[in-house]
Amino acid sequence: MSTKPTLIDVLNNETSYPYSLDDFAAFLDQTYCLENLEFWLASRRYKYYAYNFYNPNASLPSLLSEPDMLLSSDSLYDDAILRGDAPAHSEFIKQKLHEIITTFILPNSPKEINIDSSVREDLLTNVFSYNNYDPSILEVVNNHVFELMQGSCFSQFLVEAGNVELRMSSESESQEESDLSNPSSPGGISQFQSGVFRRSTKSARKQKFGGLKLKEKYKKLTSKIGTAL
Repeated sequence: MSTKPTLIDVLNNETSYPYSLDDFAAFLDQTYCLENLEFWLASRRYKYYAYNFYNPNASLPSLLSEPDMLLSSDSLYDDAILRGDAPAHSEFIKQKLHEIITTFILPNSPKEINIDSSVREDLLTNVFSYNNYDPSILEVVNNHVFELMQGSCFSQFLVEAGNVELRMSSESESQEESDLSNPSSPGGISQFQSGVFRRSTKSARKQKFGGLKLKEKYKKLTSKIGTAL
C-alpha cells in the first residue's frame, strides 16, 4: 500500500485523487469544517502579500521558503503593479487583513473559526490598537487552525480516501481478470499480450466522497482564495 500523504503535502497541492486538495476541501465541506481550510489558505496568501510589502526586493523563493508557505507561481496573485508604491501597497494589505478578520475572526462572522477568545483579542489588538499588519501576527491563529485540521479532520479524510483507493484497486483487478478471461473484449487478452492493454478508469476517477462533485466549486478557492474573499 502506498505511503499516505501528510497534511502539508495536501495543503501544498502536491497530491492527486483521491488525496488532492480538492478532495480534502470536498471532505471538509461535507463535515462542516471548510472554514478552517479557507482561513488557512487566506492566511498563507496574506503572508505573500505582506512579505512582498515588507521585503520588496526579496525573491519569491526566499519569501515562501517555509514548508507551510509553498505556493506554485501560477496560483499567486500578481501584485507587482503595487511594488514601489508604498501607500497603495500598504492600503492593499490592510484591506486583505481586514477581509480575513471580518470573514473568519470576529464573533458571528460569516465563516467564524473556532479559536480561543484570548487569541482573537490578541490579533484584534495588534491590528486595531497597534496598527500592526506584519504577517507574524497571524501565526498563532494559523498554527491553531492547522492543528485543528490535523487532529480532528485529516485522519478521517485519509480513511475515506483510502477506501476510495482500495475500491479503485479492486475494480481494476476485477476488470483485468475479466479482460484476461475474455479475449474478444475491448481490453481482452489479445490486447494485453500485444503490449497495448489499457483499462478505462475514467468513471472511477470521477467518483468523489459520497458522490460529491465539488472539484469545480473549490478550484477557485484553492487557486485564487485572495480574490474570492
